[in-house]
This record gives sequence, structure tokens and C-alpha cells, in this order.
Amino acid sequence: MSLLFQCPTCGLALMQHQASQGFYCANKHHFDKNAAGYWVFTKPARQKPTGDSRQQVRAKHFLLESGVFTPLIDKIGEMIAAHLQPNDCLLDYECAEGFYLRALSSTLSKLTNGINVQYTGVADAENTIFAAAKAQTPAALCLTTSKVLPFADNCLDFITVVDRPLKGKECVRILKEQGFMLQVIPGARHLWQIKALIYPELAEKSVQVNLPSGLTVKEQQRLQFSLSVTGEQALVLLDMTPYAWRASDKVKHLIRSQAFDKLEIDFTLVLAQKL
Repeated sequence: MSLLFQCPTCGLALMQHQASQGFYCANKHHFDKNAAGYWVFTKPARQKPTGDSRQQVRAKHFLLESGVFTPLIDKIGEMIAAHLQPNDCLLDYECAEGFYLRALSSTLSKLTNGINVQYTGVADAENTIFAAAKAQTPAALCLTTSKVLPFADNCLDFITVVDRPLKGKECVRILKEQGFMLQVIPGARHLWQIKALIYPELAEKSVQVNLPSGLTVKEQQRLQFSLSVTGEQALVLLDMTPYAWRASDKVKHLIRSQAFDKLEIDFTLVLAQKL
């Protein structure tokens, strides 16, 4: 691997045992590769429990794989491909079950005539990283806490943060000088017709872009399109939002009982660079 790993316990460089593919440092901290194909950089007792059940993970997997966010994948690919170089390392932060890694590896291969890119994904929930490995996501997958990522300083060329809250400064630490971070943020009208059922006095608010210090915005684009989805699919989309908990059982029943012919999808894509 060209990507440089760092011990999340003591900060020393990690070396890889060729036979087991596990990692170890000079202080004898060991991190094994799970039989499913991902590396474990956290201790079981410290793992953060996920809010998603296996059923929820499967539902999100099938909905995303159906192609509902193809316009988003195309736009992300377009913005990344313009800056991608051979042998770049790209990390998908909080990659969940690996959909965006799989989609981007395919899209970017087409847009760049197949240049080599090393893909990596991290997640802090074992059921999602297990699902990513089971789906044969073409990336180095790591179960790790987002507070301490197992990568060396300045070793990533690209980081994607797709509809996820960015925590702490670890992503800035591991990003190379002149490296890029692409954040995908829900826009003002994202899932508007669903939100209107949850918030009686819904008002459109401008999107706030909050980048960590050390990053400078190079490009910002807004992507809007509409979907035709069933009530069940709408509930899965709602489950991907931080306000899903606000939907009462009555509201969920209402959503499930109807179809959404023109459900608004609205994202803001922010490409930033570490200078």
C-alpha cells in the first residue's frame, strides 16, 4: 500500500505483516484484518454503537444502488476528476456501507480513462463496514473512530465527506498540502415535501458552509433534481437525515401511505483545498 498508516494508540508509523496483512507499530500495538476484509483499528469495548439496524443498512443499500442519486455521483465525479492525478489516494469519510466508494470508483475510472486511484473508507460502526466489505467495495476499509484516524500526517490527496457531519480536525491533519476535500451538504430544499410533513411551519433557510481551519473554498456548486419514490423509499431517505427522529409514528404512517412524484433533492457541493 502506498497509503501511510499511523498507530491510533501511540502515533508511531504502522508496518504491515505480509502473511496476516495486519498492522503493528514499534510499541507492539497490533491491528488485525477481519476475515470479512476490513481492518479493525478500535477495541470492541470502545466501538460507538450505530443507530442503524441491519435492516436499515440493507434498505439504504438497495435504495442507493437503484440509482436514485446518479446525478449526485456524476457531479461529484466531475468535480473530483478535474484535479485527480495518477496514484492519488482518496478517502471517503464515514463511508457507511460503501455505496459512494463503489459508485465513484466506477465513475472516476470512466472520466479519467482508468488512471490508478487508491480508495479508502472509514466507518465507526462495524455492521456498516461489514456490509461495505460484503458488497466488495474496491477500497481499503477501516473500522475506526473518527476522533483518531489511523493515517499519517499529510498522506491523502482527496477526502470526500458526503452528507455526513465532519468531526474534529483529523481530516485536515491527514490531508496533503494542496490536497482537496469535497463536502456534500444537504441544501435548503432537500427532501422538502417530506420535511413539510414533519415541520408544520417549515421555512427555507440558507445553507451554512462550515469548513475546518486550514481549508480554502475553491469551488461551490448547487445540485437540484427531483425523484419519484414510494412512501417506503421516502422513509429510507428520511432515515438518512439527522432529523428523522422528529417524525412521529403518525407522520411516518402518513409518509408510508403516499407516493412522492416530485420529491426535491437539493445538495450543495463544496470543493476546498488545504493551503
